[in-house]
Formats: sequence, structure tokens, C-alpha cells
Amino acid sequence: MAKRVPVISDEKLLSEAGLQGLSKRTPLLPQQVTLLTGLSVAALKERRRTKPPKPPLPMLREKAHDAVWYSFGSVCEYLDEWLPLHVEAEALHAKRLARAETQAIGGFSAWLNAAHAQTDRWPCAMIGSYKRPVDAWATVRGEVSMGRSDPIRWLTLSDYLEARLAAAHAQSEAEAVAVAKDRQARAGSVVGQTRKRFYA
Repeated sequence: MAKRVPVISDEKLLSEAGLQGLSKRTPLLPQQVTLLTGLSVAALKERRRTKPPKPPLPMLREKAHDAVWYSFGSVCEYLDEWLPLHVEAEALHAKRLARAETQAIGGFSAWLNAAHAQTDRWPCAMIGSYKRPVDAWATVRGEVSMGRSDPIRWLTLSDYLEARLAAAHAQSEAEAVAVAKDRQARAGSVVGQTRKRFYA
């Protein structure tokens, strides 16, 4: 199957200039919808399967196997109910993109160090099985690999720090379990070899 080409690039979609004047009929890929809503591709698929389907609703398809697209307007309507405030293109940028990559707070590093960042939210990709939060823009730039099932969450600074700590603890516990299992397996192997030598 040929790779689908987005009508608008992720970079333009996540920029103020790209959103200004964007038609509500503009089709978006499911992966692009995740950037604006925080819903994972898997979550979007599950919402389509429910009866009745849950918003954001995809564009109508002629055949069941046709590619899935979402209109920019349906995403705005979903965010309008979810936020809850009237979401226009500029409001979508202002409220949902958390001043991303603008001079207001100077980027992710500045957000981490800013005193007012306790209440400001930033889009973070929850990476891997431990859901380690990273700057979502780093995944757009290709600096960090993001799985298709990895969600994007809008976190405050305290949420981000708590998520980082939880991910570190989960990884540490998993590694400790793996080490314990490895030691147990080696101990069993040693006991088995000792018994063979004893009874030989």
C-alpha cells in the first residue's frame, strides 16, 4: 500500500501561520489528529468502533477499506466540547499548542526552567512501555522515536516531573526483576550441573 501524503505538514499544522485560514474541510491523517487532541491512533480507532462512534468523527468513506481521514473541522468540534470553550483556528493554536515553539516561553528548555511553568502545560509524548515523557516537538523533528501507540499528553511541570519519576521507578523495578530472574536461572543451572557431577 502506498504511503499516504498529508495535505498539510505536521510543522505547518502545529504553527500559528499554518492554522490561520485553514479550511475546516482540510483532511488530516490520524497521526496528525493525535498531535492536536492527545488521543493515540489506537484510541481513535477504538472510538470509531464504538456504537455510536465517539468524536472526533472521521470523514465519510465510499468503501470500508478506504483510508481514514479526519476533517480539521471535526477535530475543532471535538476540542470545543473537550476544552470547554469556543475553539476557532487561532484559539486552537493558543490553547492546545501551549505556546509551542514561540517566544512566549522560549521552547521546552525554557518551559522547564520558567517559574510560571507550574500552571502552563506542554505537549509531551509518553514514550515506550514505561511512558517516559519527552518533548513532543522532539518527535516531530525526528530527534526522538515515537511508537504509533505512544500517546501525547498535555502536562504541567509537576505532572511532567511526576511522570519522569514514575517512568524511572518502573524501569528500575523491571530491570531488578530481570536481574533476579537471570540470577535464579543461573543458580538453577549451577545446581543442575552440581547434581549431574554428584550422581555421575
